[in-house]
Amino acid sequence: MMNIFFGRKFFDVISFGLLLLLMAPRLSFAQASEMESLRALMKDMQQQLQKALSRIDQLEKEKAADSAKLGQVEKSVQAVQSAPSILNPAIGLVLDGTIEKLGTAGGNFNFRAAELGLAASVDPYARMYAFFTGSNQGFEVEEAAAITTSLPYNLTAKGGRFFADFGRFPKFHIHELPFVNEPLSIDRMVGGESQADGAEVSYLFPTPFFLRATFGGYNKIGADNEQVDNLKPRAGSRFTYLGRLHTYFDLTDNHSIDLGTSLAYTPSVRLTGDASGGDRILGGVDLTYRYQPLASTVYQGFTWGSEFYNNSQRFPFDIEVPNEDDPSILETQTVGKRRRSYGGYSYAELKLNRNWSTGFLFDYAPIVDNPGQRTLSYSPYLTWYLSEFNRLRFQYSYLSNNFKADKAEKGNQFFVQWTTVIGAHTHGFVTR
Repeated sequence: MMNIFFGRKFFDVISFGLLLLLMAPRLSFAQASEMESLRALMKDMQQQLQKALSRIDQLEKEKAADSAKLGQVEKSVQAVQSAPSILNPAIGLVLDGTIEKLGTAGGNFNFRAAELGLAASVDPYARMYAFFTGSNQGFEVEEAAAITTSLPYNLTAKGGRFFADFGRFPKFHIHELPFVNEPLSIDRMVGGESQADGAEVSYLFPTPFFLRATFGGYNKIGADNEQVDNLKPRAGSRFTYLGRLHTYFDLTDNHSIDLGTSLAYTPSVRLTGDASGGDRILGGVDLTYRYQPLASTVYQGFTWGSEFYNNSQRFPFDIEVPNEDDPSILETQTVGKRRRSYGGYSYAELKLNRNWSTGFLFDYAPIVDNPGQRTLSYSPYLTWYLSEFNRLRFQYSYLSNNFKADKAEKGNQFFVQWTTVIGAHTHGFVTR
């Protein structure tokens, strides 16, 4: 039995081995076929993926092209929409008023001015600006001028009504001054703001520092100059001619000097009555020193400025002369008598921070037709900048005259000034 059992077992083992040998080629063939199928599937998937990536790239390019076209359309629409704004000038409005107490004359709410400013480029060759002012004294065109922008040889021409390039503060609009009122010396000697109807030509020297010469011809200089009427024609000798030389340079990184000299000459001034006229010579020198530390902001620093004037011209005077036929009888005769006067102002201002500054103004103002009479004024002031467009100023002034003056022009004076701005309103580098 044991032999039979082992015989069968041996036969089964031999049979299973033969079966494996017979099946091996078939299994190898099946595995090879399966591998080939997998390779084919992977290749097909790679091809499909490559097609998908190519399609994605194409879609992205089409999207970018569409976005570019859309951007061009939007820019065109914006250009069409903004075209009216491009053609319009920059516009600004300044409102300036004070609360005043003038000596023993009493107090007043003084609406000083509402000034409307317009400015724009005319074309590549010129720009134009204008300031219209309404006040309790009426409405006027304060400035309206055209300025060239493309003349050769560093030349610039200006024509119309503008503030002539005489001195420093005479070119300032009153609300741009660092104190409340224009110095009385400017009012009496220049005739107020240097408003002039005429033309100017300026030449900028090709120097490493700023140096400019100005030459001008006008009907007159001075908005309140009543010796000349803008509406009446005149001979060439009755126009006023101006020459000015102005420079600015840095002493160090923190210190700078602004220096100018001006001369206004009128060859012939007509006098009233039988008085013979003559020429008028108005000269001025202005000096400004600035300390602006680089380590601090532009809202801190110190400025000291002074301006000195001299005026020489004939004024009519009535004198008593004997009658030719009867010397015992005195007759009144008007004659021209030359008077020379000297005056000016000096001020200092300390900028404490962005919101506060303080200063002091001294002014010596003679009466030009009687230089022996003069007014001295002393004015400390404090300025509070609520913002770049909103400002309050407090000032005390003491006026001392050596002649009998009106109640409002002597003694203690108090001012509170409120100045507000909307829109684009600037008077350029001149008001720095």
